[in-house]
Amino acid sequence: MQPNSKMKWMLLSAAAMLALGACGKPVEDKEAQAREAAYKEKYAKAKALFEERCKTAGVVVKRTVKDVEGIELAKIRQPIPWGGKEYFDPMYPEAAMAREHRGDDYIKQFLMSEFVNPADSGRRGALGPPAAEELFKHFPAKRGYSFVEYVDSTNGQRFRCTPDWSRQHPNWVDGQHHCKPVDRTATRYALDYEDLVEPADRALWVAGTRLKVVDKQTGNVLAELTRYVWDPGFGASTTGRWPWQHANSGGGDQMCPHQAGEKADVSRKFIDEVIKAKQGE
Repeated sequence: MQPNSKMKWMLLSAAAMLALGACGKPVEDKEAQAREAAYKEKYAKAKALFEERCKTAGVVVKRTVKDVEGIELAKIRQPIPWGGKEYFDPMYPEAAMAREHRGDDYIKQFLMSEFVNPADSGRRGALGPPAAEELFKHFPAKRGYSFVEYVDSTNGQRFRCTPDWSRQHPNWVDGQHHCKPVDRTATRYALDYEDLVEPADRALWVAGTRLKVVDKQTGNVLAELTRYVWDPGFGASTTGRWPWQHANSGGGDQMCPHQAGEKADVSRKFIDEVIKAKQGE
């Protein structure tokens, strides 16, 4: 091959490679644009659905009751493993309460005192045993219930749980409440919940729940809290995020009604505005 021919061949080859590269890039760009357009369309649809659901969200209180010593928990939210599959499942029933206390901690929250910062107007306080007063000096303490009851769904046995603050520990620790079987109830009011699992909503990662305070004697509902959350990432977990945990940690654009501060004690801070625990002797 003559030098001129060789140079011409090299130039032609380079031009061909550049042409192929130029052809490939628009294809990649189009695919990226298509993915972005699909996400935006899904995002807009999900946001519109979430906003529509939020029109029915919030708290409705029909009647309040004072000086109540104990309540019944119609159901107890059960523990899930750390990083469990539930956090990544669009159909997880309790998705709208993914950060709620569970198991023993679910029970214990209703027995704890609440310490409200008087300078933080409008916000609820931190929960803790009475010994936490040393940590929250000058914070008014609001007592929890003297006892809670629940019925074991596996055998129908009723239990009554009472606090044990003898350890004088300022934090949540094991052994701060004891549950013993009882033959009859000492409660009139119960906290129940119904998780809202609509397949069409869950396809867009929108989840809801409804909490109810019920008068067991009359069957009347004294108050309801309807709550919705949604995950704009549609279950994405490539960055280590837990979708439903993330949705329950978000602001008002991901949760309605929005609760500022700790979101693990929604149930306690709902019912004690309706069924007010007896304070003092």
